[in-house]
Amino acid sequence: MDLHFTPEEAAWMARVQEFAQREVAPYAARWDETEHVPRGHVQKLADFGLFGLAVPKAYGGHGRTPLEALLAIEAIAEHCGVSGRLVVDHNFGPTGLIRHYGSEAQKHQWLPRIARGEVLASICITEPHHGSDANQLETCLVEDGKGGYRLSGHKRWITGAGERELYVVLARFGETPGSDGIGCVLVPASSPGVEDGPREPTLGLRGLREAELFFREVPVTPEQILVPAGPGSFRRLMQAYNGQRVGAAMVATGIAKAALKAALAYAQERHQFGRPIADFQAIQFRLADMAIQIDAARYLCYRAIQSGDPPERYAAGVAKTFAAEMAIAVTNSALQVFGGNGYSRRYPIERLLRDARMFTLGGGTVEIQRLGIARALLHHGY
Repeated sequence: MDLHFTPEEAAWMARVQEFAQREVAPYAARWDETEHVPRGHVQKLADFGLFGLAVPKAYGGHGRTPLEALLAIEAIAEHCGVSGRLVVDHNFGPTGLIRHYGSEAQKHQWLPRIARGEVLASICITEPHHGSDANQLETCLVEDGKGGYRLSGHKRWITGAGERELYVVLARFGETPGSDGIGCVLVPASSPGVEDGPREPTLGLRGLREAELFFREVPVTPEQILVPAGPGSFRRLMQAYNGQRVGAAMVATGIAKAALKAALAYAQERHQFGRPIADFQAIQFRLADMAIQIDAARYLCYRAIQSGDPPERYAAGVAKTFAAEMAIAVTNSALQVFGGNGYSRRYPIERLLRDARMFTLGGGTVEIQRLGIARALLHHGY
């Protein structure tokens, strides 16, 4: 694997960094406090070219590589985890599912509008009684006897629910049990029968609306089926979802980078016992350990995104597990460098720590990731 960036990749990351410093960093704390990211900011992300990066130009995208999309996520997430998540969703996750499995008509209908920021998309998997055991979903698509279908069910922890225009919904087709009964449909948020549910009051990443969704006999046409249920259908959906996992891992890594940079600056400014606390070996060791962990997470993310398109399950699982746990450890360690000030909302560290806590949970818990990693090892060796 080549970890050296081309001049074009390095220049692209520098451009995104400059944009993030100007258009993202000054507002991240405000979005956390108000628990809302204005649609105008989301549009700025799209206008800069951060949505649909890996979507071919033939479908209205920017024709960049998945690695270039990941580099953009890294640059944005360092300044705002919520903005990083927005870029993930509109390059991987629901966008990736359409890119990989959509019909020509579906790709032409949705991908250009996603890339332009006209349509924001959410993936809908989790239900009140089914999180990690997603192959037991109860949301159901049944034939209506008129050549179409009806979608009924209740989804929970849906990022962007109530604020986005397209839902990419995993559901059970008919009464087929187990994973072979799971397929995927594209549901416009304006469809009759789609109802917004209550918002979850979250610990971190508060600018993202996490909420419930209800599908009450929502009419669905055959043209809205993205992936029909059948042997291997759930496996295909989860394979495409690996891109989302790698993207999430890089958001966690970007948050950790922000914490380390803040701790470095504070350690050189803060004086105790007549000198900067950065002079003390205990602080130096802490900073060094943080950098080691961040470097390792970055390289695991780079390896994962270059393992395939979509990424391999093993590589994606390793990257997400390590980066998610690393981000919690690093932000917590950075808070310790700040001492009592780190516990204050006047400083950014407490927000970074809260934001980091989500990544061991969402998009597949680290326990589920470890199961997938172990199964890959047992089947294919190391």
